[in-house]
Amino acid sequence: MLGASLCQVLNLFAMQYLIPDQLSVARQEKTLLIGLQVASLSWHRAQVIGEKMRNLIDVCSVEVEQIDAQNSPQTHVALATG
Repeated sequence: MLGASLCQVLNLFAMQYLIPDQLSVARQEKTLLIGLQVASLSWHRAQVIGEKMRNLIDVCSVEVEQIDAQNSPQTHVALATG
């Protein structure tokens, strides 16, 4: 269930009282691509959340990258039903 996966990913941020500054979601067949940007998030904290995303059952891949312009990590997630 793609919708449930989106809720699980967003819940990882909500449990830490974090609200993404930017959120994009695109569906490609049975894959849901989620892009998140959270300002004022330490690199370590972004890595921890990324690891929690990887542990979700429907997550195929997670990429965490530093945005130089704003100096804040950005998380990219690809989810697939299976």
